[in-house]
Amino acid sequence: MNILVLGSGAREHSMVHALARSPSVHQIIACPGNVGMSGISICRRVPFKDNAELVRYCKDKVVLAVVGSSKYVEDGTVDALALAGIPVIGPAEDAGRIETSKAFASKFIARHHLPAPRTHIVVNAVEIAAAFKADPKIRVVKCDGFSHGLGVAVAETLEDAKSAALKFLKRHGAPLILQERLEGVECSYTILTDGQQWVSFSSCRDYKRADDGETGPTTGGMGAVSPSPDLTPELDRRIVETIVQPVVNGMKADNLLYRGFLSIQLMLTAEGPKILEFNARLGDPETQSILTRFRGDLAGLLKDCAMGCLTSVGSEVAFGRHSAVSVVVAREGYPDNEATDPVVRGFDKICDSLVFFSNCRRSENSEDYRFKSGRLISVTAVGETLEEARDKCYKDIARLELDRVKYRLDIGQANGSGLE
Repeated sequence: MNILVLGSGAREHSMVHALARSPSVHQIIACPGNVGMSGISICRRVPFKDNAELVRYCKDKVVLAVVGSSKYVEDGTVDALALAGIPVIGPAEDAGRIETSKAFASKFIARHHLPAPRTHIVVNAVEIAAAFKADPKIRVVKCDGFSHGLGVAVAETLEDAKSAALKFLKRHGAPLILQERLEGVECSYTILTDGQQWVSFSSCRDYKRADDGETGPTTGGMGAVSPSPDLTPELDRRIVETIVQPVVNGMKADNLLYRGFLSIQLMLTAEGPKILEFNARLGDPETQSILTRFRGDLAGLLKDCAMGCLTSVGSEVAFGRHSAVSVVVAREGYPDNEATDPVVRGFDKICDSLVFFSNCRRSENSEDYRFKSGRLISVTAVGETLEEARDKCYKDIARLELDRVKYRLDIGQANGSGLE
């Protein structure tokens, strides 16, 4: 089968890599893709201007479309492909609001009585002041819409939270979401659902802060390990019973057509797991760790899901007991100052890891890569244990020629990163 993959980042690169291992896949069309995908022989990169042009190109050429970035949900690309009769892994625009609008997600959570932090939705400075007066423990400020991972501020003090709220109101506009700060360990739990049935797509520990020890500004993600080392079988069952199944039931009750990946971002608190937010897709860099572990027929499973005939057979078995570690190499100064021009070379020296590229192109006068984003590459390794995967990953990063870049040194480390 021919498959379309929408997106240009490291997440989409890892999707293309995983799909290329499926025996039923003949060709993968990446729109727009990136030059790092050129090493995958069956992948062809095709740019497009708008939804109409994409539909014209894909009509009668592909049997399945896989959406990476939520941008394509928000822009109506998923709806346009579905209306053209192309099965899509990705929610329709109305269901996709569970990610693209945090206000929508907060109302969904409240309506279906799901565990989450105390939340206030505000639209102006007067309501901001009233919310802080009523709930002085507010420390988290979120903008409503898509913000490339930079629309969240976690403040240490009440005054810092107030300042962040007013700054976000000016920068992003209304509404804003104000929340209490939860204490615990973050974890993402990913499922694949056709709106009726669902299968687990494993768990992940994502590292959002820019610097070691979970310090520094919040980013789109500096690394991930899968499965989450914090999940016990008992906690896994609790997440399924109190969050996953009620979320799927809630979408059915609200008549939201959802066919695709849903990544539920959780905080594992002393009171139990609570929902931080939803991703209406696989996250980045969680995808790199999750799909590198996957050993089944990914294309066949996604095709069944898109056609509304998903079953649970084989999905858990396909992950096995291996662990994966992904470390993001970003521009020096990311995420606040990305003016530097980084150097990333030496990929031929990589021994035990995979390298997934973010949005990039080749330099005209050399073989160097020129990157368009703050995050440059994800180096991902798999091992029998988390420690083995981590060791492979960091040894391969040390083999690269790097300049004017940054990366965390504690991804997957037992101490100093919030992991137990």
